[in-house]
Formats: sequence, C-alpha cells, structure tokens
Amino acid sequence: MNKTLVLTAICADRPGLIQMLSEVIYSHEASWEESSMAHLAGQFAGILTVNVDENVIPSLEKDLRGLSNHGMSVTLNESMDSADAANQHTIWLDLTCHDKPGIMREVSNVFVAQGVSIQSLDTEVVSASMSGGDMFVAGAQLLVPKDFDMENLQQALEGLSDDLMVDLALADEE
Repeated sequence: MNKTLVLTAICADRPGLIQMLSEVIYSHEASWEESSMAHLAGQFAGILTVNVDENVIPSLEKDLRGLSNHGMSVTLNESMDSADAANQHTIWLDLTCHDKPGIMREVSNVFVAQGVSIQSLDTEVVSASMSGGDMFVAGAQLLVPKDFDMENLQQALEGLSDDLMVDLALADEE
C-alpha cells in the first residue's frame, strides 16, 4: 500500500540540492508530487509530498537523513487526511501595510479567531518609494467553511491598522 509523506529540507543554498533529493526519492521508487522550494537569506528551504510504498519508508527515511552528511536537514512526516473539501472554499488574500513588528502575529490572531486555515503564504518587505518607508506585503491562499463571512474577515483585518489594505476573492471566482 502506498502512503503520502511530507518532506521538508533546509540547508545552505548551492547548486545540486534538488538533484540530491530527487536521486534519493527515485532510488526508492517513490514519486515526487507537490512541492514548494525557496531561497531565503542564503538558505534553501523546501517542502514536498512523496508517494511511496509503505514497506520502503524506513529505508527512504534512512537515506534522506543521510543527506545531513551533505549539510541538508530533512524531516519526514506522514500526511494527514484533510477536511472535507466539499464543505470548504479557497479564498485568496492580498494584504499591504506599512511594515511594523508583530504584523504577522496580529494577522494570524485574526485568522485563528475566524477559523481560517492558511494553505500557502508568501510575504515580503518592499521599499515604499513614495513614503520612503517599508511596506509589508502578503499573499495567501486560505481555506474557509462554505458559509464563511468574508466581509467579517476583511473588517477584522482592516481594523488592525489604518493603512492596512486587504483584497479577498473566492478562488473559483477569478
């Protein structure tokens, strides 16, 4: 029987890292499925799902952990069944405001209070050419119940700061 595993990897960025990972995965006849890879502050960070025969998992895990000899830290977790997708919507969030300490803490507190699950999140701080300050910019894919009140979420987020701009859209309405 096959299982889906979630693998994370991090190490100093250099050429050949994905090749190292893919060689180990391929050598165990596992299938590389979804992935997201990034270069952040000189580090390679990746997360991916791998579909593999459950009998091979111990040797795959051993070989992936062996990548630590090449400076790569790898973790492996069995995937969990997700909630019933038929009862949920995906919404897109774009958020912009002046950068300040704690903005993600405040935003994530709103998400928790509203029962919002983050599916993906990308953030950056960019220079605001007009004001000379820095702007915090976030884009997220969120999972919410079908009967979710997006206006309530928008008001809660905009209530965090006078300069916070929020754009929400249902994924299937784009």
